[in-house]
Amino acid sequence: MAARLDPIPAASAAGTSLEEELATVAAANLDQLRPRFRALFRVPARDCLSRDVVARLIAYRLQEQRLGKLDRSLAEQVDRLGRGQEPLRRLKPGTVLVRQHDGSMHEVMVVPGGFLWNGETYASLSTIAKRITGTSWNGPRFFGLRTASKKHAPKKVAVADAADA
Repeated sequence: MAARLDPIPAASAAGTSLEEELATVAAANLDQLRPRFRALFRVPARDCLSRDVVARLIAYRLQEQRLGKLDRSLAEQVDRLGRGQEPLRRLKPGTVLVRQHDGSMHEVMVVPGGFLWNGETYASLSTIAKRITGTSWNGPRFFGLRTASKKHAPKKVAVADAADA
């Protein structure tokens, strides 16, 4: 006959730190985790879920309760990454984008409020790409910040971040 296992407490005791709760979850077996899962999610853990998955879900919920949920934009970014999509890039002021076109090298610096090219500030990379090429371009694609079909992919030259300097 198997020994009876006590479930881990459904609610944290006063003064228990998040780290202590997470350590308790990490040390528990599946039979101990199931009642805690039910208390936190108000549904039983499916039988197909492994001990590791149940423990991770519990740990996430505990952290969520103590520290708060992800903000909407970060949750959307995590979702995109989970689907295999490329992350959105945020360019910091001081970042320099370099692109060669028709034998000329073009440098664009990210500045507060836009992009600096040839001594003028523009609101979008697409405007700069059109000035360089004479045709309509998606600016981020032209400067290699987004992927394009292989047929139209520009050659990337360099991207230097202000933090690297």
